Amino acid sequence: MSQPDQRSAMLGQWPVKKVLIHLAIPSILGMVANGIYNVVDTIFVGRLGVTAIGAVSIVFPFFMIIAGVGLAVGIGSASYISRLLGMGRRDEAERTAMTGLVMVTSIGILFAIITQIFLEPILRSFGASETILPEAITYSRALLIGAPIVMLKMTLNNLLRSEGSAKASMTALLMGATLNIVLDPMFIFTFNMGILGASVATIVAQAVAVIYQLWYYLSGRSYVQLSWARLQPNREIILQIVKIGTPIFVTQILNSFAMALINVAAVPYGDAAVASMGVVKRVMALGMFTVFGYAQGFQPVAGFNYGARKFDRLGEAIAFSIKVMTAFTVAATILFIGFSETIISWFSADPDVLRIGSRALVALSAPFPLLGFQLVYFSLFQALGKALPAAILSFSRQGLILIPLIFILPRFLGLDGVILAQPAADALTIAITAFLAVSISRQLRREAQAYAEEQETTRRAERLPAR
Repeated sequence: MSQPDQRSAMLGQWPVKKVLIHLAIPSILGMVANGIYNVVDTIFVGRLGVTAIGAVSIVFPFFMIIAGVGLAVGIGSASYISRLLGMGRRDEAERTAMTGLVMVTSIGILFAIITQIFLEPILRSFGASETILPEAITYSRALLIGAPIVMLKMTLNNLLRSEGSAKASMTALLMGATLNIVLDPMFIFTFNMGILGASVATIVAQAVAVIYQLWYYLSGRSYVQLSWARLQPNREIILQIVKIGTPIFVTQILNSFAMALINVAAVPYGDAAVASMGVVKRVMALGMFTVFGYAQGFQPVAGFNYGARKFDRLGEAIAFSIKVMTAFTVAATILFIGFSETIISWFSADPDVLRIGSRALVALSAPFPLLGFQLVYFSLFQALGKALPAAILSFSRQGLILIPLIFILPRFLGLDGVILAQPAADALTIAITAFLAVSISRQLRREAQAYAEEQETTRRAERLPAR
């Protein structure tokens, strides 16, 4: 059996815990490497002063939109590919992959052109003060030029995971993050490029990762092959990508908008408040990336076995994933709360940043123990092609709940209201997740029972003597 065929057999035949660990560990390592890069990047930028950290915080919503496009097309394509492979429809999976890559590249080029034209007013709307704006413009220009590269890398990573090529995905992420960490101090300090060096380092590193991903596909190591001959988009492929991808993209837009609103709400309390919220978001992202990494390993297992109608394996994957993720999120919460001031001190020695940042880190960590449970079910809905519940969870956490809280809480609580908006939104979204989890569990039990009855009817018919 060839290596690509072994990956297909792995998703449907290996012991569930073994395949989850096999896929999740590379995904976690890759995502954590990205999280470490974000932290280290902010530490290097922090050496340039509070306004530099503030500039990175202001531009971060831009990065969320760029990531949103790459994730939307990537996860939308990957969800459909996993189910197609479970049904044995490899040709359609390859057509889906090519359609997704052409879509994301086209969107990326268009996005880069439009944002360059309207850069300054967009940054002002994101909360850039007069002192932060010049550095925010400098930092964002190179990042936006390289937007198509970042989007393509994220889409390719999800395509690799959809077929079980988690190690290749991990290698690309590790390669990009490690190179970024090496290039950051060189470009920022050695070449005296300042904050511009941080964004240039990011794009160069991402480009190297994309080159590796494309080499992996074109060398024939992947199960799903890329070929221009497979570029045959049809209505069903586009519908499936859009159906799953749209909620993700809208979520990232809402997340970007919410982060911009948090920046705007923090501006009256000074650049230190803006910088503090940006630092805390980066720290929390390190924990979130670990959970996301596991969820990305879980998703192809869930999608493949659902497509193959192996409901017992699907149920085992869900139960095991909730246990593992809850154990991690509890441990991470203890670490974040217990060492909050020490962690913030890595980024800045400014007393106001230390005071505000440590308080914010404790607050945002409070609902974190249950975020693993939430993301397992969010990934499950994506894997099964259940767009509506996935959209409800996405829109609730980063939009329908968070955005109103950003407007309301600071009016009554001041800066504490800015800090508490996200943890309050997380807590309410977890409650919604619990309700939806009960609903999907009942639906899967009904589908499993109906499938078992159908199989039994077929077996009985086969045993009847021919007349």
